[in-house]
Amino acid sequence: MSKTARFLWYVGPMVAWMGLIFAMSTEIGSASHTAGLLYRLLQRFFPHWLANATPEQLFELHYWVRKGAHFTEYLILTVLAYRAFRYGEAWRHWRALGFSGSFSILYAFTDEFHQVFWASRTPSLRDVGIDALGVMTGFILLAVLYAWQNVREAMHTAPMGATTRAID
Repeated sequence: MSKTARFLWYVGPMVAWMGLIFAMSTEIGSASHTAGLLYRLLQRFFPHWLANATPEQLFELHYWVRKGAHFTEYLILTVLAYRAFRYGEAWRHWRALGFSGSFSILYAFTDEFHQVFWASRTPSLRDVGIDALGVMTGFILLAVLYAWQNVREAMHTAPMGATTRAID
């Protein structure tokens, strides 16, 4: 694989995801647009629930779906940023993890600032906080996976019949 192709393999998904987040910060991701999409999905998959739902229940569901999307998109961005920063094993795990978390939170702030320029969008520090929770969750997942991987490697490299401190 060429150096350019390898770079795109690691960095491309992160950049594409950032583009999706950017696009969702425009009119496409406005509350009115996502409410219509949610309504169509409910009609398709949960018509009986929708028929009995009150406007308050629909509003509440829409609110939590939107906040859940904030959380999830930044969790995914953190994982993709970690993958990009670890590109070619150039950075150690903790350094890449720190940069991916910082980078993702910085992007959350710029994403909210970007919403200032759209009449249908309202920037919110609360949303940045929700984004940061997604970042921290991604950070924790990556740290746990890394620790688990180290324990597994320690178990497989130990001499037959020996135990290691990692599993004691």
